[in-house]
Amino acid sequence: MKIVICEDCSLHANTLRCFVDKYFKEINCPVEIAVYKTADGFLKDLSARKIEDVQVAFLDIYMPGTNGVDAAKKIRQSNKDMVIVFATSSTAHGLDGYEVDALQYLVKPVDYAKVKATLKKCAAIFADHLKFIEVLSDRLSVRIYLKEIIYVESFDKTLFIHTTKETFKTFMRLPELEKRLAQQGGTFLRTHRSYLLNMNHIKRIDQNDFIMQNNKAIPIRKADKLAIKQVYRDYLFSLAWSGEVGGVT
Repeated sequence: MKIVICEDCSLHANTLRCFVDKYFKEINCPVEIAVYKTADGFLKDLSARKIEDVQVAFLDIYMPGTNGVDAAKKIRQSNKDMVIVFATSSTAHGLDGYEVDALQYLVKPVDYAKVKATLKKCAAIFADHLKFIEVLSDRLSVRIYLKEIIYVESFDKTLFIHTTKETFKTFMRLPELEKRLAQQGGTFLRTHRSYLLNMNHIKRIDQNDFIMQNNKAIPIRKADKLAIKQVYRDYLFSLAWSGEVGGVT
């Protein structure tokens, strides 16, 4: 999980950061928290892609430069999914919250119970980040979060699990891992006898390959090419239908 706090008051920012960190420790979910003193700094980093995959943004309404409401409007121009929570000393901007689809208003000074209740409303988002598998790699049991798996490569009884952070080597047959992953969700697709990929990390489809977000080309089994591509298109359609993506390509 990646959480951003935009707050010009250090005391309020540190308090909110501690509350957010406390909640994620309670649910045993890893979290990255970035704090900005201005919305302009946050928007600049978003535009330059210096910070990405932000799930929740806590925006102070009254800040130097761009205020929280205007920042939320700019965020919504390109990102419909980020959860926006306003932290303010006044609820005078309540109608603006509807315009940017804000989840919640937190009136300062915030307390832990209110922050926890707000974050619990995002349970469906956080649930995906809690899913993991444990495998033996270099004689150690390692926890691998499903969201971070890009693809899995098989060489006989040896698997290389390529994630957004590193690659793990483990001794297991691919069908066994495929079964374990399928029990937790439908985002993985067997495209070839030696490859299993996470459909959330596909950049595009070429004639004979899936191109992943790390630019790795994953081959598609010739005998089932049309069926495999259709599974992916159906998956995209299901996301579009639920409102999680903009549409099917």
